[in-house]
Amino acid sequence: MARVLTGALIGVACTVIFYFIPAVNAIAPLLGGFLAGYYAEGDFEGGLKTGVLMTIFMVIPGILLGGMLGSMFIGAPVIGTLVAASTSILTLIIVAHTAVIGIIGSVLGAILGEKKVN
Repeated sequence: MARVLTGALIGVACTVIFYFIPAVNAIAPLLGGFLAGYYAEGDFEGGLKTGVLMTIFMVIPGILLGGMLGSMFIGAPVIGTLVAASTSILTLIIVAHTAVIGIIGSVLGAILGEKKVN
């Protein structure tokens, strides 16, 4: 379990770094998940656990930051409601993108890591 937790934290850190590279940011969760699953050195199940844990670590700050941004503008008459709603929708889209692609990358990395060991 320690390698799964460490792999998930490595995956989150790499994903955040890859998000800042312009040509790579679309597949940043795939690359971060791949590195996380490869480090965890498990099978399909280990890669899935690492990907889900990585997603949880990415979701919590996104929801907190989205909620803070939405609550800052909620008092404005028209634009506040628009910003609050769009922040929630954008957070859900980014979280879904990170979750699905990150889990796929993590499973692929774990399978490749398993093949390397044998």
